[in-house]
Amino acid sequence: MNAQGLERPFRAVLVTGASGFVGIHVVRALLEDNVAQEVRCLTRQPTPELLDLEKRFGSRVKLCIGDMLGSACRTTVAPHLTMDGGCDGLINCAAHYRWWSRSPELYTALNEAAVSELMKLALEARVKRVVQVSTILAMGCPQGDWGSAVRPLKPDTPPGPAASRYARSKAAGDEVVLQLAAEAGLPGCVVALACVVGADRRLVCGGEEDVMRIADLVRGKVPATLGHDTVFTYIGVRDAATAIVAALLRGRPGRRYLVGNQRLTTGEFYDVISRLSGIPAPSRRVPVWVAAMWAAAAASWGALTGMPPQAPPDLIRTVSYGTLLFDSTSSEVELGLQVPYRDITESFREAILYVQEYDMLQG
Repeated sequence: MNAQGLERPFRAVLVTGASGFVGIHVVRALLEDNVAQEVRCLTRQPTPELLDLEKRFGSRVKLCIGDMLGSACRTTVAPHLTMDGGCDGLINCAAHYRWWSRSPELYTALNEAAVSELMKLALEARVKRVVQVSTILAMGCPQGDWGSAVRPLKPDTPPGPAASRYARSKAAGDEVVLQLAAEAGLPGCVVALACVVGADRRLVCGGEEDVMRIADLVRGKVPATLGHDTVFTYIGVRDAATAIVAALLRGRPGRRYLVGNQRLTTGEFYDVISRLSGIPAPSRRVPVWVAAMWAAAAASWGALTGMPPQAPPDLIRTVSYGTLLFDSTSSEVELGLQVPYRDITESFREAILYVQEYDMLQG
């Protein structure tokens, strides 16, 4: 029996991006909470984490090799939605998430075009519940003081201009889901997450994948801070996975849910990393306008060399948009989430320990 008193309410759930940071925790939550009899894990290639889950849970885990890009979405993903009686649940965790990318065309290709094709496939396969995993950044910066302390974003706030290619492409993908829910009966909702924190192998992959620069901070490689007083909202990856599974169980079609409520200024973020790692926080502060001038040149150099700039223009634009606050109360109530969430400091601690242990093994 699961937490809802139901015996595995879903027969089969397909999770795209199953090998990703959030995706692997969603897969684990579906299995450990007995939400699904079978979890189909869409991935381009098996990872050690997925193989460990397959070994632990046996036939309840199905490794599904596929690619969501272009025509491959229909030819390699569709069969996993329809085989062996089909799927009654779909969770889309796949995304191209970076402040800077060697392949910028992937923002639109994976975060928008692939979402459109995937949702059409879900309609054709008559999937009963669909969850699109997104980011609060996709809400953009709406006019009229939305996102401020006196007027935090609500689930039904109309999105505004987005600061980055990632956020714009995610907003476009979310709109596809909500529009198909309204016009074609797609049983889908959107879960917009705060900044997700936790241990993850991408922290030590180098390049553009460590979007919060946690590894660089732990290694003392960040020379200066940017947007010291800007506030961002955070959530631990396990709490994020719990919210996504709750949306699969209780989410209403056509709804957007905002998840996360632990806020830190950028200065507090640096202080937390410093306190937990023992590495001094950067002492210099760079004005946003100065960083913006430097970033444009650095991005051009990165395009030529393939080396990611330390402060990409998309990151600087996101910081320059300023504090973006949202009210998650109604989403937490509707999804039946247990708050308060786990202290975000513990998630930062796990991320830092992951980096430190990796560096120790590397000598």
